[in-house]
Amino acid sequence: MLKRVITALGATALACGGVAAAAGATTSATTPLPKATNGKAVQVLATGLHTPTSFAFGANAVFEGDGGVQGPQGLTAPGGVFLIKGRKATLLAGSPAFVSGLAFHKGALYVAATDIDAKTHAFTFQLQAWSDFDGTTFKTHKVIYTAPKGFSGLNGIAFGPDGRLYVGVDVSLTQTNDHGPATKKTPYLYDVLSMNTKGKALTVFASGMRQPWQIAFAPGDKSPFVTDFGQDKGAKNPPDFLLHIHNKDNYGFPQCNWTNAKLCKGFAKPFQLFPRHTDLGGIGIIGRRIFLSQFGMGSAPPAIVTVPLKGGAKKTLVKGFVAPVIGLGVHAGWVYFGDLTGTVYRVHS
Repeated sequence: MLKRVITALGATALACGGVAAAAGATTSATTPLPKATNGKAVQVLATGLHTPTSFAFGANAVFEGDGGVQGPQGLTAPGGVFLIKGRKATLLAGSPAFVSGLAFHKGALYVAATDIDAKTHAFTFQLQAWSDFDGTTFKTHKVIYTAPKGFSGLNGIAFGPDGRLYVGVDVSLTQTNDHGPATKKTPYLYDVLSMNTKGKALTVFASGMRQPWQIAFAPGDKSPFVTDFGQDKGAKNPPDFLLHIHNKDNYGFPQCNWTNAKLCKGFAKPFQLFPRHTDLGGIGIIGRRIFLSQFGMGSAPPAIVTVPLKGGAKKTLVKGFVAPVIGLGVHAGWVYFGDLTGTVYRVHS
């Protein structure tokens, strides 16, 4: 996600990313609101954020995961976990520099966290469990998993009906592996991992995905839906993907990128293919429809779109954004989303 978004910077003068994210614009009284095609009003929940990547809902609260601001010389403003309440976003104590995924499970907020050493610029990737929320802060922070040396980055997270935590592995820091074979120096590249709530019993749930970005489970379904960004270089018009991954699936990347179907023989088939740089990122499921954020710097404008749970034509739910869209979450019939003006919205589905 990072390299794809950085490419968009020159065109928009906005910065954002996967593990290293940024935003530069802010909403104002003259900034037009995006509009929903279902006739429902789009509501502004908060402004002044940076790069909304993810959402979680629990303890009667809305939490936003944020990627911060990344400038040419590095991090210029940290991201973190924000509590959204009363049209205000409050950065929670103990937040990491970058948050790529959030999930609320049995009273605890799980955070896909990235920090950068100020001197060495080395990355640390962790999954954390925050608990004992008192309405304003989490009193307990626990690291349940620290990624091994050479790891490329964490993406979105979600809990399955089996009570296990699922996480996508990022590709952004592997400059030589955007379309090349995984190496021993890059553990778990192109994988979705699964582990228990203590960060133990880790397994590779599925493999062969270039950039499994965000994850969502349909009710009662043990196989998650995953947004997957296609190849950025080294191929002509490689598609983006929506995947419905099953245990031990192998989607064949980098051998298979679906520009040549013959090279994909024997590998798992994507649930749905989309044109190059459609950039479907955030994902949530309500009823029989899948809701997706469409970043909007490639072959399609920024939007919130939907497809049927069984697959089918993409339809636009929200349009008219003035900046790209990344984060999306769903809760109680509402679709929550954030764009690179640093604004978080919601609309009823």
